[in-house]
Amino acid sequence: MKICIYTQKTVEGERAIPIQEDRIIRGIRAIKKIFGVAQNNELFVSEAYLQEHSKRRKSFEKSMLFASVLAGLVFIAVLYSIVSSGRFEVLAILSAFIIGGFILCLPLFKYSPGLSGDTPKLIGASSSPAKKPKAVSKEKKPAKKKKKVKK
Repeated sequence: MKICIYTQKTVEGERAIPIQEDRIIRGIRAIKKIFGVAQNNELFVSEAYLQEHSKRRKSFEKSMLFASVLAGLVFIAVLYSIVSSGRFEVLAILSAFIIGGFILCLPLFKYSPGLSGDTPKLIGASSSPAKKPKAVSKEKKPAKKKKKVKK
């Protein structure tokens, strides 16, 4: 089914923009398949919610940028403290990575997927952003013979 991510209702017969299938969406789908609750819906943002979606996406991008800078600064501060103390501890370096990773994961709670286009299109039952399988020809092409070159 073609579903709006804001209203959880079908968008067939309405104008909408499909979302990008990025790592986070693929990860969520994989986890849902493992637990057997995957519905494999095609996700869209309906035209009525485009402004709200763009605000949420910009907010997510800003928070991700801020978290990246903060994680980098914390990582450098922890490494600097290790170097300045004169002791090399693997556990301290590992903790710097863990703290930085934790800081980078915090903005994912505000995640808003990107859109795969700019203009909304009329969504019908037959239009699908998914890739269609290519037609496979059953005819075998004759192999080309290589000419031997004499030196």
